[in-house]
Amino acid sequence: MSRTIRDSRGRHWDIVVGRESYGMQVLLFFPSSGEGVRKKAMEASTRLDAEAELANLSDRELEQRLRDAQAWDDTGPPT
Repeated sequence: MSRTIRDSRGRHWDIVVGRESYGMQVLLFFPSSGEGVRKKAMEASTRLDAEAELANLSDRELEQRLRDAQAWDDTGPPT
């Protein structure tokens, strides 16, 4: 499943569920420009639950998670 939102600056983002190497589910935000992929940790512990969480989030909730997301290549602790 994927979702698409437009942020407050008019940029389009495609959003999918991904998984970190240690098993944590994350939202992956892909900008339409192709640069600046971002990630945000999810509450869900399984892929199925993560897909359901993504499906049930409102666009406003997704925009907030995008604002809270970190760069894909950031090696700091997940957010």
